[in-house]
Amino acid sequence: MRAFLGCACLAASLGVATDVANAATLVASYSFNDTLAANEASRPALISVDPLGLNGFETAAVHGVDQRVFRWRGDGRDPATNAGLKLDATGLVAYDNYSVELTFEFTELAAFGGGWRRIIDTQNRQSDNGFYVEPGNALQVYPVATGTTTFTTPGFHDVVLTNFVIGGVREVKAYLDGTLELTSDTDQLNLDNANNPGHLLHLFLDNIAGPAQQEFANGRIASLRIFDGIVVPTPVSEPAPITLMLFGVVALGQLARRRKLG
Repeated sequence: MRAFLGCACLAASLGVATDVANAATLVASYSFNDTLAANEASRPALISVDPLGLNGFETAAVHGVDQRVFRWRGDGRDPATNAGLKLDATGLVAYDNYSVELTFEFTELAAFGGGWRRIIDTQNRQSDNGFYVEPGNALQVYPVATGTTTFTTPGFHDVVLTNFVIGGVREVKAYLDGTLELTSDTDQLNLDNANNPGHLLHLFLDNIAGPAQQEFANGRIASLRIFDGIVVPTPVSEPAPITLMLFGVVALGQLARRRKLG
């Protein structure tokens, strides 16, 4: 096990992490146990975007443990037939200082859109900019930074995206199974922007305006957690990554940038 900044905490089970001093605040969590309601009674439920009527719950082996998950199933030929989830994040987090932690899998490669698969959109589906698995099967914050580790399909992965500003310096970081994959200074993932006055967080849904509107794939999600503040994960082999939630910035290197084509 690797701990950052000399602090460590143990996760008792999948999707549960222990707070540490000055930790990020868990504001909403979703376990997909036959409901899209938050585990916290006062938090908003997720909304299923299901134009084909194929979304639902089922049992899957997640990191070797059977559990209920949510299945999204749509079609990538037209963004109007994409499926996924959305969340009204109004008031949940500081819009430029938050983290999203997901355990999910894509069950297929993208059939259209040049092989791109959208993970997170923060611009109300009005922009091609966002968080993806790119055609080389690495994480990418388009159009500025790309990871190096292969995102295998199928198979559940633990993905963390953080967006924050400290001392006037903006950073976005993305982690795959506990390993830092990319760092950028982009402001494209700020939840408070002209395209997104409702502060909506869309998951797995591609944009319905602008270019490149077919970047979608079906999949399943086992856990979603939203934090106010910075989450820094650390990799372990079994049964799932342990999460350290710290406000400190981990000084890890800038990764190569790639430009999206098309």
